[in-house]
Amino acid sequence: MNERDRWLSRARWSWDVLDRVGIRRRSERLTVKEPRGVRAVPLWPYSQVFHTATAMSNVDAPVRGTAHGLLVTLESYRSGQAYGERPMSRRRYFDDNAWIALAAIDYGTQESLVTSRRILRFLREGAEQLDGETVGIRWIEGGANFHACSTGSTGLVAARLVHRGVIDADAGLKLAAGCAAFMVRLQGADGLVRDHMRPDGGIDQAIFSYNQGLGIGLFAELGWLDEAVDLAHRTIGVFDDEALWKQPPVFNSILIRELMNLHEVTPHVSWLTYCRNYLQRVWDEARHPTTGMLRGGGIGSYDKDVLLDHAGLVHAMVALAKAIDA
Repeated sequence: MNERDRWLSRARWSWDVLDRVGIRRRSERLTVKEPRGVRAVPLWPYSQVFHTATAMSNVDAPVRGTAHGLLVTLESYRSGQAYGERPMSRRRYFDDNAWIALAAIDYGTQESLVTSRRILRFLREGAEQLDGETVGIRWIEGGANFHACSTGSTGLVAARLVHRGVIDADAGLKLAAGCAAFMVRLQGADGLVRDHMRPDGGIDQAIFSYNQGLGIGLFAELGWLDEAVDLAHRTIGVFDDEALWKQPPVFNSILIRELMNLHEVTPHVSWLTYCRNYLQRVWDEARHPTTGMLRGGGIGSYDKDVLLDHAGLVHAMVALAKAIDA
């Protein structure tokens, strides 16, 4: 078995674990719940389970039906033209909705692209022109702070919809470039993207791996390859093996996905090695010998629940396999 097929095999095996413990089926209706949960998961983990299903459906045809079922079930979260934090909830987060839109774009059906275009209209409601051409996106509806996660993801939605031919190119690229300018504004002296900007212009100095991934992905999508490559090298320099291990795996998945997208455009062996080494350690140390959940070995976690991080890691394996094949 070659390396690409080995990672795809691991991704399929890990997806089957997620499907078995986290996706409940009743007739044709799907619900995503934590293994011992009684309520449907919030939109943030749902988005990553859905995105992982779309990625798996491109390499494992039977998963296509599950991905479609998750797109249909998404309507239970519907609140206006976007989606609430939970089913029947009116609280809407801009970043949560952007993650759904990115998954829908990757799924690539006519129905899912219509969904992503509708979500973009909502994301624009969270946008504010800050100065010059810089655009920040609020984290939550009615909130005051502008976050890297909401701004970078919105920029990616706009740019990828343009490249799919779904929205007007001029307006979409203007929004994406404005979001990219904000990501540049959040970069510190070390070149890494900070977490968010407060209304007074102050910058929260927290550094997370997924915000670097969003910067890399957005810069690359806009053709800013020098900026993307520079941020990629700086990120790897700071997030060494142990620092990366302590980050929430879902954050690392977003970084790996965008690093591997960049690798397909401008290959660099260090990026492939970096992602491979992390995921090999996940497979060797984090995989539970009985349940198969990717949770052990002192790996970082987003919270006490398990589906979000596990789904992210499965998606990262698919991204690595795809890049090896490129």
